[in-house]
Amino acid sequence: MTIAISHEVDRAIRAEGASGYPHECCGLLLGSAEGENKRAVAVWPVDNEWTAEIGLTEAEDAHSLRDRFYIPPKAYLQADRAARSRGFDIVGCYHSHPDDHAHPSERDRIGASGVGGGVSFSFLVLSVMDGIPGELTGWLLSDDGSNWLEERLEIEES
Repeated sequence: MTIAISHEVDRAIRAEGASGYPHECCGLLLGSAEGENKRAVAVWPVDNEWTAEIGLTEAEDAHSLRDRFYIPPKAYLQADRAARSRGFDIVGCYHSHPDDHAHPSERDRIGASGVGGGVSFSFLVLSVMDGIPGELTGWLLSDDGSNWLEERLEIEES
């Protein structure tokens, strides 16, 4: 499978990764899917609500936003309404890995298995080292949720 993203989507994800550093940024990808190909034309940024979800303050768990993220169901509903009003769907999500590689973690796999998107839902991961956005990669969760499959990521020409 392949996901193509516009330059605007690429720039938006990188800008969020830089501005959110040293915490993970996250959001949803709006676009369309046809067969094995997807195209993301817009991002739906979401505040990382990890600490709110588990009831910790940032002071109680200073590193919690550095290596995990949470997109609440309300954000999915809002993004879905916005996407449908433009004739699009949610085709995936993105998040950053501060000071780490652009490869999904085991924690990402466990969290993604609750999304239920399977191989039709893209997961983009952006590496942000010392506040500077780097590699952006695409991933799919296997049907049984046991492992990550690399997805071909293309950035469209303007």
